[in-house]
Amino acid sequence: MSLINLKNSILLFFCLGFSQVLSKPIELSKPEVLLAGWNARCLKHADLNGDGLVDLVYFNLNKSYLEILYRTQQGILPQNIRPVRKNRWEPVLEDANYQPERIFINGSVSDIALGDLNADGVSDIVIGSPDDGIRVFFRENNSTWSEGFEVESNKIRAYSKSLQVINENGRNDLFVFTEPGLERISFLKGQPQYPSSLFREGDKRAYGVELIDLNDDEIIDWMYLVPSEEFSLKIRLGEGEGFGPELSFDISLSSFPTPLESPLNQKNKKFCSIDSLSGEALVFSFSDEEIVNRGSAFDLISYDIFSTANRESSWGWGDFNLDGVPDLVSASPDKGEVFHIESVKNGFSTEVKSSPSLKGISYLCALRNKGKTKLLLLSAEEEVIGISEYRKGKGFTFPLMVEMEGVPLAVVPTHSGNGKDDKLLILCEIDSDFYLKTFEWSAGNKFEVTHEYEIKEIKREPSGLFVCDLNGDMQRDILILSSRDAPVILMSDKKDGWQSVAGDSVVRKSFLKGVGQEHLSKFSDSSSEKERLLVAGEGYVRVIGWEGDELLVLEQFNSKDQAGDLSTPIKIDWQGRGADEIFAFHEDGYWERLYSENKESNLKNRWESSFIVPTQVSTFHTPEGISMVALGKSGFQMISTTKSQKLSLKVESRYLTDLPKIRHNGIEGGDFNNDGVVDLVCLDGKKNLLEFVTLDAKTQNWKSSLHFEVFEKNLHYQGKKGGLYEPREGLIADLNGDGLDDLAFLVHDRLLIYRQINRTVK
Repeated sequence: MSLINLKNSILLFFCLGFSQVLSKPIELSKPEVLLAGWNARCLKHADLNGDGLVDLVYFNLNKSYLEILYRTQQGILPQNIRPVRKNRWEPVLEDANYQPERIFINGSVSDIALGDLNADGVSDIVIGSPDDGIRVFFRENNSTWSEGFEVESNKIRAYSKSLQVINENGRNDLFVFTEPGLERISFLKGQPQYPSSLFREGDKRAYGVELIDLNDDEIIDWMYLVPSEEFSLKIRLGEGEGFGPELSFDISLSSFPTPLESPLNQKNKKFCSIDSLSGEALVFSFSDEEIVNRGSAFDLISYDIFSTANRESSWGWGDFNLDGVPDLVSASPDKGEVFHIESVKNGFSTEVKSSPSLKGISYLCALRNKGKTKLLLLSAEEEVIGISEYRKGKGFTFPLMVEMEGVPLAVVPTHSGNGKDDKLLILCEIDSDFYLKTFEWSAGNKFEVTHEYEIKEIKREPSGLFVCDLNGDMQRDILILSSRDAPVILMSDKKDGWQSVAGDSVVRKSFLKGVGQEHLSKFSDSSSEKERLLVAGEGYVRVIGWEGDELLVLEQFNSKDQAGDLSTPIKIDWQGRGADEIFAFHEDGYWERLYSENKESNLKNRWESSFIVPTQVSTFHTPEGISMVALGKSGFQMISTTKSQKLSLKVESRYLTDLPKIRHNGIEGGDFNNDGVVDLVCLDGKKNLLEFVTLDAKTQNWKSSLHFEVFEKNLHYQGKKGGLYEPREGLIADLNGDGLDDLAFLVHDRLLIYRQINRTVK
C-alpha cells in the first residue's frame, strides 16, 4: 500500500470502521507532511512567537540547524511555501500550515528545552550536548533570536530529557541532568546565577528529568529512570530548594513515564509507560498516604554520591559543624576533593558540599584538637597524612601535612577522653621495615613522635589497622591486618608501649587469616566491659573475644547459604528494647538477619534497588529510631525497621496487545475522541505500528480501537532505512488551537502531523 492510499484508508477507517463500536469514534485528518531530514531529533513544542498557536522545533543533524516551525492560522498559506508537486517518488501531500525559520548550530544537540528564562513572557530555546555544552537562544523584541548564550554546567548526559525549564513562584530555573547529577541553574533577568545547585546522582545508567509535583505539596519533585534495574523508577521528593533522597519503586519500565492529563482526572497524578518484563502498557498513579510498618518490613533510602564506576570510596563520621549530630565525610580516590554530607532531622542533606583536598585519599576520620573536630586524611597515592579544619559556609581547608619519616600506610586516632587532644597511631614503612609510631600534639600545636615500635612479625605490606579494646583495660589495642596473612595483634599499656600477643593462637592464624576491614566490626560487651570482634566469613558470623589471655570463638551464627560470602557484620537493637540482632550483607545482594529476640534466625531482607555493595556499616539515631548506614563505593543507604515512605505507587490498569508479533516500546496519552477520557497510543517501533487504545466505560478495561503501520519500506529512499525504531519520536498536543489533542511524530525523513477532527464543531 502506498502512503497516499494508506492515509486515505486511515481516515475512512476512523470515520466509519468504529462508528458502531465506539460511542465517539477517533477521527484524525490526513497527515500534514513536512520534510525534516533523516536525522531530525529532539522534537519539542511551545508558543515561540506569542501568537497563541503551538509551534514546533527540532534539530536537523544533517544540515546542522534548528528548524523552527511557526504555526499559521487555518487556511492561510505560509510565506515561501509552495504546494508539493507530485512526482514518482512522493505522494500528493497536504499543504503544511507552518512558517519555517532556521538557526545554524555549530556543534551537536542531544536535547532541547523550551521555556522563559529572561522573564519577558515568551519562550526561549535551550540546547545541550555532552560535547558542546549548553546554549540559550533568547527571543528578542524584534522577533529575532539572540546569538547562542553559553551556560556553564557540568557535562550534560547524552540523552533526551536531560534539559527542562521550570517557571514557578517568580523563578526561572534551568535543570540539567549532568554526569554528577541534577544541576539547578537559576536565571535573573536572563543571566545565570552561579554557583548552581547540584543534587548528585552518579549512576551513569539513570536518565530523565521529569519535574512535577507528585505529592501535592506545591513543591516540584524529580522523576527519573534506571531501565536496567528491577526497581527502575526513581523519585526524589522536593525539599525546599532541593530534593530528598532517592525512593525506588517496585516496577520495571522500558519507556520513560508520560504524565496523563485529563479534565476528569485531576486528583492523583497518573502516568503511562511500558512494562519491560511483560511488554504491557501500564497506567499508574502516586499517593502521598504515609505507610508505616514497624519491626517487620525495612525501609531503604539511597544517597548516590559518585559514579558506579568509581573506585573504592573512603568514609568517615564527625560533628564538623558542631551542631551536636555527626555528619558524613567522603572522598573518592579518583578526585582531589572531599565531600561533606550534613545530618538533618531524619537522615542526611541531599546537598553535598565539596572542598579541594588531596588526591588518592584512602582513609579519613574525625580528629579532636583544641575543642574542635578536624578531619584527618591519608593519601596513599601522595604518601602523606593531612589535617583539615572545617569553616562554616566555606567547607574544609586544604590539609596541613604531618611531618614524619617514612611512608605512611595506615593511621588511626586514639581518643584520650576528658577533653584532651587525640593522639595519632601511624603505621609506616622505613627502608622495608615497619613501625607503629605514636604522635602527640606539641606546644606549638604540631605533631611529634612520642613512641616508636618496630613490628618484626609483618611479612608484607599491611592492608589496614583495626582499633579495639580486647582486654577491657580502657587502652587501645591494635589489629594490623593483612590481605594474605593472619593479623598481628598488639596490646597496649598505659605508657604507650606495645606487646605482641596470640602469636600461637589457632583463632588468629586460622579464623582471622586474611580478614579485611569489610569483614570486621566490634561491639561492647556490657557484662565484661570488653569489646568483642564480629568476623564475617563464608556462611557465618563469629563473635571472637579475649578470655584468659587467649582468643576464643564465643559464638557463631550461620547463614542459610553456607556457600555465600558475608561482609559488614553489625550488632544492632532494631526494636529499641535491648534485644540486639546480628546482620550481615550477603554477596548475592541482600542483608541477612542472623539472630533476633524471638529466635527467628536467617531471615533474608532483599532490596533489589540496592546500588551498592557496602564496605562499611554504622548505626545512626533519628527521632524515629535507630537505622543502619551502609557505605559503598558510589554512595550510601539508610536502612531502618520503620517503613515510612511518604509516596506510594499504584498500578491502575494494564493492557497487553493481542496483535501478533507486536511488542510495544513506546507510549503516549491523549484524548483522541474528545470524550474527556485519556486514550493511549502505543508504538512498536520495530514494526512501525501505532495502536490506539481506549477505556471501556462499562468494564473499565482497555480496548484496542485502531492500529496501522505508519509507513511501508520502499525502494525510493535510495538505500536509507532510517533508525532501528521508527517513528523515533512523537508528541501529543493541541497543535492548531481548536482544543483537541493532535499527534505529531518524526519518521524516516518526515514530520507527520495528524489533527483530530471534531464533528460537533461546525
